Order: sequence, then C-alpha cells, then structure tokens
Amino acid sequence: MDRDTTRDQNIKENETFDGDCLDLPDIPLPETDNVLYSILNSLNQNIADFHTFVKFNPYLSEEHLNVELLKRSMGIHRDFAALFLHTKEELVFTYPEFIEKTEKLLFKGNVGNDCIKYTHKLCRAISDYKIALHREGYLPDLRRQLPLIDL
Repeated sequence: MDRDTTRDQNIKENETFDGDCLDLPDIPLPETDNVLYSILNSLNQNIADFHTFVKFNPYLSEEHLNVELLKRSMGIHRDFAALFLHTKEELVFTYPEFIEKTEKLLFKGNVGNDCIKYTHKLCRAISDYKIALHREGYLPDLRRQLPLIDL
C-alpha cells in the first residue's frame, strides 16, 4: 500500500482530516481568453453540425433528424448564451439596441413549432454578434496580413 492509502485507513470514522499533508498542486484560474475561444469553438462546431444536418435531411430518417437537430439547436443556444453572458457587459454600452434585441431572441425567443427557423434566426444573430466582438477587439483579426514588400 502506498502512503496515502495507509493514511486514509488510519483516520477513524469520527475524526476529521485537516488536510495538512495534501500534495495538491496550486491550480490557477483559467484565462478569460481561453474560455472565450473554447465557447466559440464549441459554438462554431454546433453551427456547422446543424447546417450539415439541415442540408442532408432527405438522406436521414425523420426521427433521427429531429433528435440530431434538437441536440445541435440546444448546443447552439447553450453556447451562445454562455458567450453572450461572458461578453455582454462590455458591449452593452457600444451596441445597446443590438444587445437588447439579441437578449430578447436568446432568452425570450418565440421558438413556436419550428425549431429550425428559430435556430436560423439565432445563427444570424450569432454572426452579427461575432462581428461586434471582432470590432471591439475580443477576436483577433485572422485575415492574412500581406507584407507590403511583396506588392
């Protein structure tokens, strides 16, 4: 038996362990940028999957298609809600009307009977929101920079 197992066995039922000998590393809090990129990656993947299932719907059974579209739609909604709540405070002063409209769509949206139309509206709002994030400096400019020497 190793040292930790024997130490755990030596503690009686009524005793409490103070944790003096714990060998736990000091784990730093995650960087905000990493969380933002993680949310964006998940959101982009869910949107791509959603559009793929919509495009290839004639080739799938209706039951399987409904389940997959609902999963992707819920994933898009979850990820966009996380992104929105993570970045809303800084954008509300710059784009107040847009933030209000997006918040209504996201949290009070009228899904009704057609989840696909609602998700398409949400995807358009996500696209606009990404543009706003890019303008405010949350997202790096991923366009390729051409050196002036080559021109």
